[in-house]
Amino acid sequence: MLDAQVAAFAPKVGVETACRAFAVNPRSLRHRRQRDEDRLPRRAQSEPTSRAPHPASLSDAEKVEIVEVLCSERFCDLAPAQVYSTLLDEGTYLCSERQMYRVLAERGLVRERRRGGHQRRGAYGVPRLEADRPNAVWTWDITKLRGPVKGVRYFLYTIIDIYSRCVVSWSVCEAESEVHARRLIQEACRRQGVDRDQLVIHADRGAPMIAGTVAELMNELGVAKSHSRPRVSNDNPYIESHFKTLKYRSNYPERFDSIKAARSWCRSFFHWYNEVHYHSGIGYLRPADLHVGRHELIVERRQATLDAAAQAHPERFTKRPAPHRVPTKAWINRPSIQNA
Repeated sequence: MLDAQVAAFAPKVGVETACRAFAVNPRSLRHRRQRDEDRLPRRAQSEPTSRAPHPASLSDAEKVEIVEVLCSERFCDLAPAQVYSTLLDEGTYLCSERQMYRVLAERGLVRERRRGGHQRRGAYGVPRLEADRPNAVWTWDITKLRGPVKGVRYFLYTIIDIYSRCVVSWSVCEAESEVHARRLIQEACRRQGVDRDQLVIHADRGAPMIAGTVAELMNELGVAKSHSRPRVSNDNPYIESHFKTLKYRSNYPERFDSIKAARSWCRSFFHWYNEVHYHSGIGYLRPADLHVGRHELIVERRQATLDAAAQAHPERFTKRPAPHRVPTKAWINRPSIQNA
């Protein structure tokens, strides 16, 4: 009844004036109308009129091909802009970069494309790697170093042997690029004398790590590749721990004045890390000693020193003292006893 009275006055005096005359809050009136409208059955929407496709639109077959390419093993982790540029360099044009995004959006694959392609369905397997000697498994990654001013960064590339924890190669560059990654890996394999089918190199799924040219290089060198699962930092623990050690050093600067200064500091750090630092994960040996095989002599000398101390003061020891144990194996995602 109230709505009918207000509606009768509304064309002449307006809703606000009518509400004041009947001592009704305008908000209450709006809420009541909204509630009544929600109770009424909605009108059936008319069927949209069919339109002829635009002459420049993609066909269904072309869209299927685009999705298969973007979700392929090679491109599933790359942005459409990178895929577009890569294909252009190879003399292939599927569609514009914007059309790639439209096709992905139609299928809900803009944010999570890895699971959208037919070749990528299902969960990623857990990478399980085992090393019982140096140069059996390496892991590598890139971390950012702050430059002299905000927005300027340098990129530290580092390769670590997971058995010895020795840094076998490193480089500081002004950009994150697969070209630098190729050069780093190739030089490390040459210096370490890596033979074919001897080495596995593990990395996460960053763009330089999964680049096609890097994969081609590793295939040429006879090196197997391994990758972490998406968004699982524990699949690459050695390099993450190493970067933490680097950035928590007491003399690590807040910013580097230049790339030359960054390289100079890193050169000093890596010498300390490999040649001076006693690593807790390898029985408090220096990584360089374990990597080149000097550890057996060092452990023998430690044992001789402890035996001499026990002989001089047997009352101070309840059993024969022994130096820290040197692990015989290192793992990425060590299998459990049930799965061993």
